[in-house]
Amino acid sequence: MKNLLLIFPKVLLLGAGFWLLTSGLFAQQCKVKPIIKTCMTSMAPYQYDAYAVKEIVYGPKTKKEIIEFAVYSGEEYKLVFGKTVLPQEVGITIYDGNPKTKGKIVFMDESGKKDNFVCNFLPTKTGTYFIEYEIPVATAPNQKGCFVVLIGIKE
Repeated sequence: MKNLLLIFPKVLLLGAGFWLLTSGLFAQQCKVKPIIKTCMTSMAPYQYDAYAVKEIVYGPKTKKEIIEFAVYSGEEYKLVFGKTVLPQEVGITIYDGNPKTKGKIVFMDESGKKDNFVCNFLPTKTGTYFIEYEIPVATAPNQKGCFVVLIGIKE
């Protein structure tokens, strides 16, 4: 029992160290503050509310990943997508519900833009909306990027 108590803190310490190391590596890959600062110019006249960050890891197959965010009906929203630190274009589709069940498409980007871009919309219902990222096949080993979305509300 005594040995278990001595090992337990070491395991916690190692786990915490690993988490700090990986989050530090992600922070080096994804410098969020400069991206947010660049995207803020596109937010006006909407009031900045929140942001979400997604590390994009390209692999041997095309894949889709999802971020959820809450909206209220009757409010106007603006999403500013910062895609400037992506080595390859990522497709974006916004749904008014879970895309795996019955969500309907609110917005779809197939433009191939490399810069930041904007989506304005007025939700018809209060609830959770979903941003689905379509990540293409990697064109180089260990290909990663950072995707930031700013959410604003019209005041």
